[in-house]
Amino acid sequence: MIRSRATAPGLKHLVFFEVLEEAQEHTHRYDATTAGLLVLRLLDHWKLAGPVMVEPESVSMKSVRDAVMCLEANDPSRELLLGVVNAMQTLREVDIPPILPRLFAYAGCLEQRAELTLAADVYGTIARLAEEAFDGDLLLESLLRLAYCQRTLGALPEAERSYADVGRIAKKRKDVAGVMRAQIGIAVVALTRGNLPKAEEVLAHVATESARAGCRPEHARALHVQATVAFRRGAVGGAVRLGYAALQLTEAPRERDLILNDIAAYLITTGRHAAARDALMILEATAGSEIARLAARVNMVALGARAKDEGLFRSARTKIDAETLPAELRVNYLIESARGIRCFGDADAATRLLEEARDLATALQLNRSVFEVDEMLAERPTDVRATRGDTRVPDSDAAGDVEEALRAMAAAVA
Repeated sequence: MIRSRATAPGLKHLVFFEVLEEAQEHTHRYDATTAGLLVLRLLDHWKLAGPVMVEPESVSMKSVRDAVMCLEANDPSRELLLGVVNAMQTLREVDIPPILPRLFAYAGCLEQRAELTLAADVYGTIARLAEEAFDGDLLLESLLRLAYCQRTLGALPEAERSYADVGRIAKKRKDVAGVMRAQIGIAVVALTRGNLPKAEEVLAHVATESARAGCRPEHARALHVQATVAFRRGAVGGAVRLGYAALQLTEAPRERDLILNDIAAYLITTGRHAAARDALMILEATAGSEIARLAARVNMVALGARAKDEGLFRSARTKIDAETLPAELRVNYLIESARGIRCFGDADAATRLLEEARDLATALQLNRSVFEVDEMLAERPTDVRATRGDTRVPDSDAAGDVEEALRAMAAAVA
């Protein structure tokens, strides 16, 4: 059984209460969060007190069902939460394993909606309740998704611990692919902190071993992260080639969305704006999760700023201004918004955005973002039009063969 920050003693599911405090009553978000919280608390009480908690005539059982049934019929979380409740009532005694796959599906639904704090709580609940001997595969998947949520939310120490738990359990189970996935996760945390040498070392080993072992998903993931490292090193053409190689290898829709979004970011930096826009249009049309769409919209803001296209920049910001962004994504949004706003003439407003981005990036230990903000703050307003986003990076021509493939993909979804 895994214990982490998400399962520390104290009030369970605190983040659900926090969302309810922020949400407006009688909105979909408020009702959906209430239903999820009541089901999770019922599960906790069922585990402690037994089947008496889920008797049909009990007051708690009725209030939970009423809350879930208030959700719209086309809301996927409605059926998932009903499945958890029905399973508890069907079982004659407390039996956790049949409940966990339903909880995992519910966490995935929250993640797709970009409710990462809530998704992390549910994945953490699975990690708290699961037993390695009986629920090993689901436990590993839950910890990996928990680590992803934690990393995206900026909780890097927690993410590192979750990846370490994955590695320990996978090694004990002789799960080679699981060990590789844990190592990739640790490399991504190192990369996020700006420790490129550590990330490169881990990824080179995983890329070689995954190719040798025929672990295609892990090979694709390693190539994808290697592409990000190459981009951070300034080898942008190499980053695009590695990213496209990963895209061709991957079969997972979630991974495909992440890779395509990163390829768009690389192309923006090289000055290949039409190809970047193709990639972002593909994502807008086909992304399987809300967080992938949000990331694409942030990159569209970046594209408008770096292409000096004020109309695109302002329309992209309008689409995203009312959204609640995960922490790391918000840092990027603030930086790219500042870039565009300063380019289009409001230096003071840009400075305020950059200072907000630096404060958030510092709190999250996003060192590379802090350095980028400091560089932008040091630029004189007259320097802005000469920043690196306006000219092609020398090796970007090596990525030219990717443009035609993206153009064809964009045409197919237009």
